[in-house]
Amino acid sequence: MSKIEKEVTKYMITTDSGSAEALESNKNLVEIINEGSVQNNLLRLIQELGEYLTNDDEFIRAKATGLLSNTLTDCEQEAINESAVSVLVDFYCDRLTDKTCVQSLLDGLVALTTYKNFTGKNALSVSKRIFDNVNVQQFPQGTRNSAFKLFANLINRHATTLRSINNEFVFGFTKVLDGEKDPRNLMSAFQIMKSIVENFDISAHVEEIFEVTFCYFPVTFKPPPDDPYGITAEDLKMSLRECLASTPLFAKFALPLILEKLSSTSGSAKKDSMETLAACAPVYGATALLSSVNEIFNSLKLEVFHAIDEPLEDAAINCIRSVVAALNEVGLSTSEGDPTEKALKSLIDECATYLKDPDMKDSKQTGRILRAAASASEPACQYIVDAIIPLVLKQYRETTVATLRKSNVDIMIDLLEACKTLYGSATENENSKDFGFTSPLLQHKDRLFGIFENSLLASNEYNLLRLSGLTGLKLMIISKGFLDSNEVGLAIQSINKILLNEQDEELRAAALEALHAASYINSKYIIELTLPALINKLPETSTNSDVMSYLHVLHALRTICPVPAVYKHALPMLMEKFDTVCSKDTHPSYAHAIIDTILEILKTKVSEKHEDVTGGIDTIIPHIFSRVIQASLDVNTSIVLNSYILQKLSLIIITIFSKVDSATQKSFVDRTFKLFVNGELLEFNINSSAAEFKPLQITSPDSQKITCQLFAAVVCALRKDVVLPVPSIEDYLNELVTLALSSENETQITSASRIIGSLINKWKNNEALTEYVKSTSIVLQDAISQQASNSGNALEVYLWITKSLILRTHPLSYELTEKIIEWCGNNIAGPQAPQGFDILIGDDKLALNKNTFATTTILYKQRFFSFCLPKLVEGFKSAEKDVKPNYLIALSYLLKNVPKQILLTELPPLVPLLIESLNLSDATLKVSTLETFQLAVSEAADVVAPQVRKILPSLLALLEDTTHNPIRVRVAALTCLGQFPAYISKDSLSPHASYVLKQLKKPLDDKKRIVRKEAVDCRSKWYTIFN
Repeated sequence: MSKIEKEVTKYMITTDSGSAEALESNKNLVEIINEGSVQNNLLRLIQELGEYLTNDDEFIRAKATGLLSNTLTDCEQEAINESAVSVLVDFYCDRLTDKTCVQSLLDGLVALTTYKNFTGKNALSVSKRIFDNVNVQQFPQGTRNSAFKLFANLINRHATTLRSINNEFVFGFTKVLDGEKDPRNLMSAFQIMKSIVENFDISAHVEEIFEVTFCYFPVTFKPPPDDPYGITAEDLKMSLRECLASTPLFAKFALPLILEKLSSTSGSAKKDSMETLAACAPVYGATALLSSVNEIFNSLKLEVFHAIDEPLEDAAINCIRSVVAALNEVGLSTSEGDPTEKALKSLIDECATYLKDPDMKDSKQTGRILRAAASASEPACQYIVDAIIPLVLKQYRETTVATLRKSNVDIMIDLLEACKTLYGSATENENSKDFGFTSPLLQHKDRLFGIFENSLLASNEYNLLRLSGLTGLKLMIISKGFLDSNEVGLAIQSINKILLNEQDEELRAAALEALHAASYINSKYIIELTLPALINKLPETSTNSDVMSYLHVLHALRTICPVPAVYKHALPMLMEKFDTVCSKDTHPSYAHAIIDTILEILKTKVSEKHEDVTGGIDTIIPHIFSRVIQASLDVNTSIVLNSYILQKLSLIIITIFSKVDSATQKSFVDRTFKLFVNGELLEFNINSSAAEFKPLQITSPDSQKITCQLFAAVVCALRKDVVLPVPSIEDYLNELVTLALSSENETQITSASRIIGSLINKWKNNEALTEYVKSTSIVLQDAISQQASNSGNALEVYLWITKSLILRTHPLSYELTEKIIEWCGNNIAGPQAPQGFDILIGDDKLALNKNTFATTTILYKQRFFSFCLPKLVEGFKSAEKDVKPNYLIALSYLLKNVPKQILLTELPPLVPLLIESLNLSDATLKVSTLETFQLAVSEAADVVAPQVRKILPSLLALLEDTTHNPIRVRVAALTCLGQFPAYISKDSLSPHASYVLKQLKKPLDDKKRIVRKEAVDCRSKWYTIFN
């Protein structure tokens, strides 16, 4: 028995063609067919199937046909020549009258239509035979779906040939589609019909095609609850819409019916009708639309003024714009005038009537209609501006009522928005003389400018009118070819007054947003006017200064300075202000705020991928080095050496340095080593007559040692291919370890430890790395175990080495972690060992992160969590009472720093430990534990419910002790408590509800408003348990 015969027999004796045995035989058969001559093997397969293909039992015939079709689908199609393909096509077509086999036959034909050697002649044959012999709609969904796939393949590959039987094919497919109801098949059918419209002459069958497609409009399909199709009503609507909008030939049939549907009471049908009309209008064209345009506008206008919800109103507005745009068709002007004007006259006259209403109560909707229509085409814009602008200017002039003035100004704004949409936005350095158009609003520019400016600057005016004035000025600035350069300057001056002097927060925010938009259009005046005004508004010191005042100014700078043209002028000015404050101020908070602003500006630029950030390596970083080092050598203490400021300066260095290329990094790190290691101050043009600069020596003053943080920022941010200017990496690491172990300065120790961790993490030679870590870890372990005087230093170095290995999932990382867990249990290293888990798995901003090019493996946190969790839980259970807190602290840091979803699978044994963790003194750990509880309540209520009796008292206890539980802990506890009624069953909570409500009285009287507010929300949620 041949291999083919064996597999055919195995397949045919199976009871179900979808069984594992049948699928296995089918797979084996394809592999056999593809061995050697595919064509000859296929012939042998057909011979072996012969008796089955002609069997009297229809089930056997269908099964055998299915096997052949599956094989044709998966075999190597390139190997089957044109003649063989034609034989197979004829074989399949001849059997299409065998109804039982039609599903399998269509599957085979679908496969054959994808063959390279399937010809146009084959396509004609298949099409005719399907139309003649297969009444597609009599068959089940799966069979019909195969038929639609077949037609899609035929059109996609052989449309040119099929056009030779144009009418027969078009009419034949309409019969295939007629009566289809399954959404999966309809999705395919609509796409095919669109292809037919695009590829065939349908003029003889327009009405038939329209009838078999439009009968599905509007789509009312609702997916069943379990949604087996994965098809939404919106998918069907979009597909049908594309079909209806595929030819102008549908217009005379579609428009009356769509208009009829617009009067439907169903919101969904109305929206569908409007969206379909919007899609069809550009295709159907002005000639088709003009006869119905008044009826269209009347229906759409009603929807805008009386829409039951916003999406309906939006759909009507979009439809108006689409229809007006379609009316602007070349060659349609007649002696009676432009068709756009004629079509719009009734609509615009009615809008004018609404605007003349004494209360202007419908002005907002009227403005939306005018904006949509005016933005659609130049003739429409010209006509609307000429009709409406004189009216609103007159009404604005004649009224003194602020609300009515605002309504008229808003109409002006709507038309400005329309012109911006139609003619585009301005760009930097444009010349208005270059444009080949004239906005119809230009003739009213001076009047509009004056109205907007007066509205904005009238300090005793209605605030909303002032906001509208501001919006108008902004639009004039950013509209293409509207204001000349001097006029932009005047507008920015007016907006500056609001930003700098206005007390109202909403107006200030709007002014800032306008200046931000203007900075991209005309940065000249932002640089010359806004920037100096803001910098001058910043005080020299924080003494007697209003904190909110300078914070508002810094917020404004943070918003406009990232714009490249502004940035290059702003950063030097901000750095200069920072230097002045550091030299004159005695309190660091103001300097903190300035340096935070500079950092945020740089982060924004990095997120927006601005290339000018890298220029900071030649300006900002050398300036930071110079300023800090001179301060460290000075006898007078400067606030630039404040720990918070140094950290932010380090982050600025990393933000810039990490964006430059490897060659630039190499050159800069060589210079940095000369400065910090050799003390060569002139390398960065630092002049000082003071003592030597040796920050990496333990004998240096603390003021120099703390500058190590800047050195660490550069070294830790190096790309992996940058080589340090040291003879041996091992020797240099030993120097750093020696420094860390012998130093008494915390910044120096941490900086050295960070550098050690970073270098080990990026070390490419794994063998050398492993050897070094093994030898060094033994030395460090001895120092820690013997509780030497420098054991704390040794542990910090040990933690950073371990962290560097954890990120790259190095085998040694787990060995070192085992030792740290052991120290948690024997208290040798004190609280520093469990607290070290924050270093091990926490995200550090200054080293070993994505921005500093750390070597990391995917899911390293998950792996570390899975390794540590069982050991910490077991350690907690077996530990003495005085040691248990160590395990809780370690566990809390572990849970705080891993993705919260990981916890859900491990939750049951953790709940008792989480409850215990709420008794720890660290507020950050408490908040982290409470966040874990929140996740558990919402995602794993079945685990939490049995423990409610233990959890609730612990949460409520946090609200009692306000001394040891700061605001953020109390708020987090209340938020967590508030989640219980939403996710835990009433049966579980009912016995405790009265007790919880009684205990909530305490936070309801809390001194802090935010706590009281959260307590009110929490109480209202717990009251629902009694309802």
